[in-house]
Amino acid sequence: MVGERSGVGWPGGVGMRCVPFLRWWAVFVGLLVASAAWAVIGPPVARADRMVVFGDRGVYLREAEQGVAQIRKHWWDAKLGWFDKYQSIPGPQPLATLWDAFPLFEAVDAIAIADPTAANRAAVEDFGIGAEERYWNPDLQPVGGYAWYPGQRGSLTSTFFDDNGWLGVAFLDAYDATGDRRFLRDAMRAFRFIVIAGWATNAGGGVWWDTAHHHKTAEPLAAAALIGAEIYEKTHIRWYLLETNKLIAWADLHSWNSARGLYARSDVSDTVMNYVEGMMIGAQVTLCRATGDQSHCTRAEQLAEAAMVAFPPEYHWVPETDAIYLRWMLDLYANDHDLRWYTLADQNAQQALANAKDDAGLFTKRWDGGYASAGRLLTVSATINLFAWIVAAPAPGS
Repeated sequence: MVGERSGVGWPGGVGMRCVPFLRWWAVFVGLLVASAAWAVIGPPVARADRMVVFGDRGVYLREAEQGVAQIRKHWWDAKLGWFDKYQSIPGPQPLATLWDAFPLFEAVDAIAIADPTAANRAAVEDFGIGAEERYWNPDLQPVGGYAWYPGQRGSLTSTFFDDNGWLGVAFLDAYDATGDRRFLRDAMRAFRFIVIAGWATNAGGGVWWDTAHHHKTAEPLAAAALIGAEIYEKTHIRWYLLETNKLIAWADLHSWNSARGLYARSDVSDTVMNYVEGMMIGAQVTLCRATGDQSHCTRAEQLAEAAMVAFPPEYHWVPETDAIYLRWMLDLYANDHDLRWYTLADQNAQQALANAKDDAGLFTKRWDGGYASAGRLLTVSATINLFAWIVAAPAPGS
């Protein structure tokens, strides 16, 4: 099957009958070694033609929780009261942009969903309220929206619609983690800003990248489709369903790469991007749950099949985009229980565990061990974000 690859292979078919003592002893020792290995990376799970060893979910959760603690230690700016974009690199705008803060917000959300302790839920409340207070700009017209940098006010500042998509997704996850309807309201704000202020009404439809209308692009459209579907699932307010269907219908007609079987970046660019496909998969899975229309589940699986061809297991872009893509592949797995989607996410997580830590024990590298960025917040938080979402997904065989 295209795009399918096991994590760590496991030998099978070892016979124990009529073997010489030395051969038996070798097998016995091998099983002892294997048992020790399982304690670290988890037990094997049967597939159609092989055995796949998945990563230990306890290790993933521990790395995610420790990762958040390390970020608080190394990226928190006590003087300015928020996280810095880079570790120990000053500048005129040192704080985390919304894009940088998003994967950390998602990691905090996912940890609380996977391990719903009072402390983890309180961490979501703290981060969510902090993000709302720092990025919300009520002055943006015709409705308020979220700014790309903390504290921005006024309607003349350039604002990005994809940023509002990221924060809207994170607020919905915060609502799932805590049940606090404040975060549902925050997500509604992000959605309204995208579909009202960002819709290219006089330019053939689609969603603008920013308030200066430089170009249309798929990232905010896909994020809005996902947010709208989730809000409809939670509230059954029909306007959100209608707007979500409008976004998807426009993308089907104007932003579709038929050769790839995936959504293109825009009506003038046929580039496909994994995190766009991930969010569109998530939107379809959510619509399937919310409406009971199984055609949405079928559509999500078709997109996932095509994405596995376009972005095979050895493909890496950057952690911050790959983590979004894999998170929604995990959501599809939770819906259809197809282990291919879980396996893909788990393979990447195992690779990140093996390669992405630097000498200080921080996940500042790419998952293949390559250079990412000089201690940028979004790199390290995207990796722990992936670990946490794997634990939040159903365990294989559960």
